[in-house]
Amino acid sequence: MPCICPNVNCKKEFVYFSELKKHLKKLVICNQNIGDIDLYILEQKNIQNIEDKKCMNCNTIYTKKSSLDRHIKNSNCNTIIQELLRKKQIQELKNEIDKIKLQLETAQSTQPVHQVQQVQPIQQIHQEQPVQQVQVIHQTNQTNQTINNLTINNNNNITIIQHINPSGFETLPINLSKPEMLRLLNLGDEGVIEIVKLVCEQDENKNFYKLNMNKNNISYLNNNYKIDICQDKELKDKLLKQCVILTYKMLINCSPTMTSEQIYKINSNLQNISEKMKEEIYNNGLKNIIEYELRNNSKVTKDKITKYTNQIITNPETKEQAKINYNKVLKIKQDTNKNKLPRITLDHINNKLGNPLTLPELEKEFTFNDFDTNRFEYTLYYNYWKKRIVDEAEFINSHPNKTIGDITYFENRKLNINSKLDEMEILNNKMREFDANHNMIITLDNFNVEIALDYIDGW
Repeated sequence: MPCICPNVNCKKEFVYFSELKKHLKKLVICNQNIGDIDLYILEQKNIQNIEDKKCMNCNTIYTKKSSLDRHIKNSNCNTIIQELLRKKQIQELKNEIDKIKLQLETAQSTQPVHQVQQVQPIQQIHQEQPVQQVQVIHQTNQTNQTINNLTINNNNNITIIQHINPSGFETLPINLSKPEMLRLLNLGDEGVIEIVKLVCEQDENKNFYKLNMNKNNISYLNNNYKIDICQDKELKDKLLKQCVILTYKMLINCSPTMTSEQIYKINSNLQNISEKMKEEIYNNGLKNIIEYELRNNSKVTKDKITKYTNQIITNPETKEQAKINYNKVLKIKQDTNKNKLPRITLDHINNKLGNPLTLPELEKEFTFNDFDTNRFEYTLYYNYWKKRIVDEAEFINSHPNKTIGDITYFENRKLNINSKLDEMEILNNKMREFDANHNMIITLDNFNVEIALDYIDGW
């Protein structure tokens, strides 16, 4: 990948090009053969853009990512690419497992058996773990593509360092299944306590402590992996914001198996869920979870955080893994916020399906005559909008870049369309009514063609 140090003796991987640029500026040995760093980064970005639009199977390069997605979806390349990705993931897992096995075999060959079996993970304060269990922990985490513990081998002693998420960067359990996510989301307000408990009760999310209960200050792990001080409200604000983001993330994860109506229903209720979370964290049961941790586990949590931050300072592997975990959660925040907004504009939809404001069939005089001679369900107005709802739903649901925002905007638009249909049906019925002087109630002068506001105002 382009986002890798070009030095063959380094080959360090980075999530962002900005990190690679800082690395190259810092280490002369890594940039000595590339000339201008800014020019090199620009070239690598161009390579990345080409790779992002290149089919992994047939190597065809497209001008747009959407064209590549359409090619993969509608060609035989899709099956082949999925198989290639699956084999790649399996190979990566095998490599990681082999690496862990090698570490354990090295430790066993240089230590007496009773020393190896005295390995004690930081997160298990009251219980010792044999070496075989340490291996199972790493295999499970690698299968879920998340590493929450690091094996450090110093002076022939193996130590398990537990990763701790900074405050405001908490995560969901790695073994939380999509059916369980969907169950919690469908519980609505009743699922709030369960969702927040899932976050608060994970060891890697226990990132705060208070050693002096008579003081208001709370110590916590900040996003620079240093100990910082805050007040009770600030800590709860960080927790609330992240719990809301993680709830949206659950909806995004489950959305491929849900209908638009289900997504819209849950998304509409997320505002209520957010308010309920705030109430629980600040006033009700979840407040007690925080207070319980401060009263009973502050000393244990402080020891864990201290050991972890010391390892970040002294061990490059721990520091690098902390950076990877941080960037993963940061990407979740960014992707979730982007997914809440629509990407498919109404102009894009109109370019595909036609703009209803320019259709002759929806002009005032044409629609008036149509209503005057036909029952509502046989009018072109009625049939056009019923078909438009179906066509828009199909277009959005099949779009490779659709977001939760696109679905919720469509569902709101659909409600508005149906509301206008109801108004126009009443108007159609009045077309055959007369006042006391035997004059028609509805004439061309007072007749209006009702159209959903989104199509009039745009976005």
